[in-house]
Amino acid sequence: MEIGESVVQSVILHQVGNRLREEPLVLADQCFSLTDSISNLILGGYLRGIVGSKNQYVLTHESDLALNDVAHHTSAFFSQKISFVEFSRSLAAHLYASAHHPNIAAGDLFVILFNKLKVDGKYSSAVGIYKSESKQQYISARTDGETGKLEVSSGINPDLIDKGVLIVEGLETIYAIDRLSSRTKYWIDDFLKAKQLPNESTKSAVTIGVIEKVRESIESPVARQEFGRELAALCEERDEILSNEIKEVSEKYVSPDVWDTELDRIVERKGLVNFEEVSVSTKSLGAKLKKAFSRIDLGNDIALTIPSNLSFKNVDFEVNGQKVQIKIMLEDSNG
Repeated sequence: MEIGESVVQSVILHQVGNRLREEPLVLADQCFSLTDSISNLILGGYLRGIVGSKNQYVLTHESDLALNDVAHHTSAFFSQKISFVEFSRSLAAHLYASAHHPNIAAGDLFVILFNKLKVDGKYSSAVGIYKSESKQQYISARTDGETGKLEVSSGINPDLIDKGVLIVEGLETIYAIDRLSSRTKYWIDDFLKAKQLPNESTKSAVTIGVIEKVRESIESPVARQEFGRELAALCEERDEILSNEIKEVSEKYVSPDVWDTELDRIVERKGLVNFEEVSVSTKSLGAKLKKAFSRIDLGNDIALTIPSNLSFKNVDFEVNGQKVQIKIMLEDSNG
């Protein structure tokens, strides 16, 4: 997708309170007049600031995507069944109804219509939906002859998106941001009902998370080290490996359901789409594996961190009264 020729066609603002605190929903009935300077600020912040691989999601629904409110309203607008103003009011009403916690902050909801985004060589339209929950203070200087005066004003910074989503006509992938998700998660989970597409960072994080859970399920510390060595060998052979290849290695040490159970649990917790058969970069994965497998759990709540040039071979515990003697055997990886 190319956004270099994009233009802002329409902007409307609604005020969305928290219904649980009996705050109002104030709906506008007309769009703003736009100047070139305002359009350039919107393009630079609200458009360029949201398009990126780490922000890729897809809208979902438990039974039928047509029942997803955002997808339904957007489809009706792009098919010209409703006007832009009516579309934006429907989104604001849906967002107002999506407040299921009293801590959700009130804010301004901008709905923006972009044109001339180029997708596969063709121009497309897109709608951007942005909720601003925080305003910033700015200092401006005004001079009158030799007299100067500083003034404080409050406003919205389009370069710092609180919550936003960009939906491009004809594309399944959307771009979403929730900068304040640590407070409440309703924007992605309740309003959009979206799941994230795994990027390189999330794929690596999920994979190493499942690997660590598999390692914890291996009883023998020697077997744990062997498991790590097999995975490290895979990473050294290629630039990318498939998740199912790692799963095959894990099944030599634990039952097949361990990998699937832990994968489903982590994917659900992170709100990701299906993680079946994905390729993972060995560059980031290999470094994380070395760190993870450098720590060896010996048993009896005792762990050992060993350098990468040594391999763990065995350990013996001798309990004599209140003393514990530990004999550890290491082997130089280079022979």
